[in-house]
Amino acid sequence: MPAYVEHKTLVGEHSNSMNTVAFSPCRRYLMSGSSDHSVCIWNVHSGSFLFWVVFDSAVNVLHWHPTCKETLICSCNDGSVLSMSGFRPSGFEKKLIRLGIKAPVFCMDIDMNMNLWAIGVGNQVNITVGDNQDEYTAATQLPPPPEIDAKHTENDVHIRPCSLHFIGGGRKLVASYLNHGIVASSTVCHDMNTLVVNMLQDGICLYKIGSKRAIWKWDHEADCNVQCPLSISFLHGGRAVALGTITGNVHVWNMDSKDLYLVLLHGSDIMQAVATYQQGAWNYIAVGSALKGQDTYIKIWKANITSSSDLLDVFWHRLMILWFSMDLSDYVHVALAVVFTILWATTAFSAVQLVWLHVPWKEISQGIISFVQNVAYIVVSLALWLLSEGSFTLLTVRGFIHDTAVAMLDCLWLAVWSFLDLPPAVHHLQG
Repeated sequence: MPAYVEHKTLVGEHSNSMNTVAFSPCRRYLMSGSSDHSVCIWNVHSGSFLFWVVFDSAVNVLHWHPTCKETLICSCNDGSVLSMSGFRPSGFEKKLIRLGIKAPVFCMDIDMNMNLWAIGVGNQVNITVGDNQDEYTAATQLPPPPEIDAKHTENDVHIRPCSLHFIGGGRKLVASYLNHGIVASSTVCHDMNTLVVNMLQDGICLYKIGSKRAIWKWDHEADCNVQCPLSISFLHGGRAVALGTITGNVHVWNMDSKDLYLVLLHGSDIMQAVATYQQGAWNYIAVGSALKGQDTYIKIWKANITSSSDLLDVFWHRLMILWFSMDLSDYVHVALAVVFTILWATTAFSAVQLVWLHVPWKEISQGIISFVQNVAYIVVSLALWLLSEGSFTLLTVRGFIHDTAVAMLDCLWLAVWSFLDLPPAVHHLQG
């Protein structure tokens, strides 16, 4: 596959760490949220700065609403959540969303099927239900993750939700925590039914959703003294994954071969925020820096990913996930499926054989042969009659048509001369 090249570098607007970046649904704009209390809107293709919105505290989350067209949800460190839409040079529409709680918002997800919001607030996760009036009330508070025995608990004993993902039509929720430096963030590929989890301590792991056993694990540079919730994102239709970094080297891993696809170099900078999108054959990766002060920047990379074997790659990817992720219950399900398939095939074959044995095929074949013979006899007889009698019949029809036409013309001439009141002596000209 072709390598990524640097597309644009966006600088000059943010003055503190980049916490989140997000491509718009139309793919023309990139939104960036920072600890400098601002949200910037950029043109992806030209790299130009378009819009700037200032808040009262650091912006932690930018999330596009799945049902409200061109509506951006912004969540801040002071607990405020705002809905922004209708961006234009003269301004935009802003609505304050009341969640019923007040604490820093670190992550969220919205399920359009059940009209549910999952919000990581403070050290807990709340599930809220909307009433279509921009007011939400806490319905369920999820229990915290279990206590763990980790090496680096002296660094940070706080529990902080970092990633939330609704799955199964809103019936299930995947929550990832920054829990003693063990898990930083996660991302879900719904098409492939897979989950990638970023471990600050020792790498990233690939799981099949519903399985406790990791399909694969990639190691990368880690420093547990720097606990940034690095973003992670799927790309190439779920066949690759890009990961934020504390060393400046953004790794892109191939999900099929499990090999390192490429490394995007950013010096030794911490690249905390990552977002990806695909438009046709073009794939884009946006990464935002952290702890750079006035030199904070966003870099956009792009590559033209074309392949004549896309369907084959997807099939192989699904097959590998199925093969490596099956646990005991999966094997039982597969065995039952095989047994039922064999029973169904045997029953179907027996039914076909039984029908075959009881159908009077001899009588049916004799009837078909007799019908074909009769049709052939009629066709041959018609052809012989046309050869013998056809010429005389055609001559008779031709004479009849000629005589009829002459009689009609005579009548027409008589009518015309009568109308013109000409002498009858003229009529001898008709002959």
